[in-house]
Amino acid sequence: MDTTTPAADPVVQSAARWFWWIAGLSLVNAVLFYAGSDTNFVVGLGMTTLATMLFAGNLPIALALAGLTIGFYVLMGWQAQRPRLWAFYLGVLVYALDALIYMKIEDWMSVGFHGLAIFFIAKGIVRAHELGRAAPAAAAPQA
Repeated sequence: MDTTTPAADPVVQSAARWFWWIAGLSLVNAVLFYAGSDTNFVVGLGMTTLATMLFAGNLPIALALAGLTIGFYVLMGWQAQRPRLWAFYLGVLVYALDALIYMKIEDWMSVGFHGLAIFFIAKGIVRAHELGRAAPAAAAPQA
């Protein structure tokens, strides 16, 4: 496997898959909430949890808001896999803002896990930049 391009690099691909984990576990959190469970995953989105709780009495609105946030992260994961750097930047920015929800309610485990996910996503961004700079240099004719 050629790992000289960001699209084929395992670090970049691993970082992109974090967005799918965020989306998937946020979906599980929403389902668990409606099933009456007190269990949730710390990697999930505060936005989804907040929408689910605030609109618990209005299921269509709660599901629409949860679906929008989850869909956003599915899209960011798909675009980051390609790899589109804008998707990495936008996804990590929104996820950092999402961490502020957990900071406000002092859920430090979720804040810490948001930080961990952001760290690994940032590693992918850095690696994609490194490979992007190396590709033009490798393509340049040697004198």
